[in-house]
Amino acid sequence: MQDRMKVTALQMSLLVASLLIASNMITMPTALTMAAQQDAWYAYLFSIPYGIGMAYIMWRLVRSSPEKNMYEIMQQSLGKWFGGLMNGVLIAYLSMDLITQLRIYSDFFSSSILLRTPQIYILLMTMLLLAYYAGGSMEHLFRTNVVFITLFIGFYTLTPIFLLNEIDLNKLQPSLSNGVIQPLKGGFLAIGSFTDLIVFGAFLHHVRKPRDIYIAMKTGVIYSAFMLTIWLFCVVSVVSPILSTRLIYIGWILVQQIHVTDFLDRIDLFLISLYVPILLIKFAAVYIAILTGIASYTKQKKFDFINLPVGIVVTILASITFNNTDEVSQFYAFGITPISICVQFIFLAGLFIGLGIKKRKSQPADLKVNGSGIGVWLMLAGGAAAIIAGATVGNQHGYYGLTSACLFVCFLLVCVYFSMREFAKAIGKRT
Repeated sequence: MQDRMKVTALQMSLLVASLLIASNMITMPTALTMAAQQDAWYAYLFSIPYGIGMAYIMWRLVRSSPEKNMYEIMQQSLGKWFGGLMNGVLIAYLSMDLITQLRIYSDFFSSSILLRTPQIYILLMTMLLLAYYAGGSMEHLFRTNVVFITLFIGFYTLTPIFLLNEIDLNKLQPSLSNGVIQPLKGGFLAIGSFTDLIVFGAFLHHVRKPRDIYIAMKTGVIYSAFMLTIWLFCVVSVVSPILSTRLIYIGWILVQQIHVTDFLDRIDLFLISLYVPILLIKFAAVYIAILTGIASYTKQKKFDFINLPVGIVVTILASITFNNTDEVSQFYAFGITPISICVQFIFLAGLFIGLGIKKRKSQPADLKVNGSGIGVWLMLAGGAAAIIAGATVGNQHGYYGLTSACLFVCFLLVCVYFSMREFAKAIGKRT
């Protein structure tokens, strides 16, 4: 059921982390190493500007139409028929995205963890859980996420320490020796893996103040990119870029390499128990966004009556749409990115054109640029400059590429610091 509860900036920021991190840890590193080889761990720097841009768009939408979600704003700006058509396009895209990720998730569990469990049973049990969350208040989802994502971030951020004995920095070299094309190809795929941010449009009516969603999404995006960069660094330096391109569930292989003495040899079982809830929370958020879009066609704005029917349809489609694991993983890594970018560009362009035609009254802006915000952009520019410089001279001497890599790490760390500082200042002013 749709409710009008308000969520805090911290809850929104943590939900961004759930949307972006877990689903990109198992199979996405395979595609990124195929595109960028040993330079794959630079890829997520390019997704940060996209994420900040999406946060700015959400801020503009909340500011122009408070108490409304993106589907309602679309119908209000473009009318019942054309706005409904555009909403239908977004709902179809989100459904395709959810079906693809559910299939990857079920294939992973049926082939790697629950070997004797039929895939359809995994899908059915997962969908029952998603239907349960969709039938309650959004408060349940946000609060559950706060508990699990905090533990998840705490343990997975320590992954390089757990893998310290397995890391071989020689596998990262020669760094940036093949030019800037490889990092750019990896960056394009990384941007595609961040397109799930549009799901936040379905939750705009839960935002207290327009500035909250901008600060929350911006901080969540930067920290998510930081964690995924750490993850890719571990994948390349532990498993190697060549072997990473040949393994579908490379993230699971990496976790299995963790050996903290002979007495703690199965850390992977504990870490996977934190990984699964975060992944299910992400699925629940996408599923609720789909139901919210379908409910926008009704006058009641509730989706209790369509919850189970839509869940059954999604389960069936996830089971029959793809022939095998290779097909769905290739589609998720390479095929869905251009579709995502095209759909979101068309949808958001139509939305802002409609809002421009309505000629709404201008409202005082609450989005002020401070020193920390400027610092974030300066650090992003510095990270990009380090990549470009290393790609330009990295083929001349290995030392140049290594220096650029160190500078990139420094810029990224300071960028995370400025983002956290900006978030803390924004929260402190309200309290």
